[in-house]
Amino acid sequence: MSFLLFSRIRTQNLCFRFLRRHITSSFSAVPYPLGRRDPDSLPLSLTQKLDPGEIHLIDDRPISLRYRVEALVELSNLDDAARISRFVVFDRFRNDGAIVPCNAIIDAMCRSKQYEDAIALFHYFFNKSNIVPNTFSFNLIIKAHCDQGHVDDALEIYRHFTAFSSPDSDTHRLLAQGLIQSGRIDEAEFLATSLSVVDWKVHNVLIRGFLDLGNYDRAHQLFAQVKDADGIAFVSCTFLDYWFEQGNEDDEEKAMRYLPGKVVESVSGNKLVEILFKHGQADFGWAYFKGMLEERIFDSETINIGVNEYFKHGQFCEALETFKMCPPEIMRGSYSNIIARFCERGMSSEAESLLAEITSSPEVAIFRALIDAYVRAGRVDDSFRIFNKMIAACLRNVAIHHAP
Repeated sequence: MSFLLFSRIRTQNLCFRFLRRHITSSFSAVPYPLGRRDPDSLPLSLTQKLDPGEIHLIDDRPISLRYRVEALVELSNLDDAARISRFVVFDRFRNDGAIVPCNAIIDAMCRSKQYEDAIALFHYFFNKSNIVPNTFSFNLIIKAHCDQGHVDDALEIYRHFTAFSSPDSDTHRLLAQGLIQSGRIDEAEFLATSLSVVDWKVHNVLIRGFLDLGNYDRAHQLFAQVKDADGIAFVSCTFLDYWFEQGNEDDEEKAMRYLPGKVVESVSGNKLVEILFKHGQADFGWAYFKGMLEERIFDSETINIGVNEYFKHGQFCEALETFKMCPPEIMRGSYSNIIARFCERGMSSEAESLLAEITSSPEVAIFRALIDAYVRAGRVDDSFRIFNKMIAACLRNVAIHHAP
């Protein structure tokens, strides 16, 4: 009886602590909170109204604005991308797709760790300009706060988010990860176990947290709650990775208990093969990899994992043969990867021959890898030639898209 009473008190305390974090922001005058940021402290260049006279820089096609922003983001020209994206608030560009360039530039700012600029743009689009954010918009800004260690700010945004919309699996996974990184695994556990259904992505983060703390019993109790077949396979890989990382024979035996009989889907299969290669279990890794190819349970990431492992051991012909097994519909991402690997090895001629095979507009990352490779080789003329190709491809990418 006393144990049940203790458990109930503990749960109530956790609930109180978790909800207490969701305090009302000091700057609640705005529809969507910004955490500890006073809106007036954000970069004025990103939050002030645009001069309507500058709109001549963009044509009347909403699709053109979207692709201009995406092309500039690809070129890492985030200042111009941010400036152009802000035209989306004008009536001629404000349509059902207006959220796309908004999220694209916020995402780019977060990935480059320009969090202050990301938050400023969030404020400009969704508070000052009344564009309605979607789940991805909130997840971006929640992740930005968690990455900076400001988990309470992320929880404040989460509270407002849940008041009018439904968070998704990524929302809860990001919050759980942020709480665990801040040493608040009990709150992460409360979040995970209070969801209406067991979300294996959130449970996976929590299980890894308990494994790192050495609380194996709780990790296995949470694992037992996962019923989804894909989730069970993915979480098994988390146990596999953890025990391999411990580095002794007994732990290696524990790890091998989590090897599945066969791979049933690509997400967990990719993780399994990557872990096996990482921990020197090449025979098992190649067996699962080849099984995935034979069973047609693979995607471009699967191909990239195999290509990278072949390159690691200098087996370039095998890497190229594996790459050519990639179906056309998923080959684009694999082109980027293998060209980057050739460039890393100074094999720029081989990389450029693959570039010539690409029928659609290549990704900027491919051009950059080639430019860097030629610069390292002292082939300055070739680096300028590829640079000019990159600029032409980006301009063409914007020009060929027309409004629907």
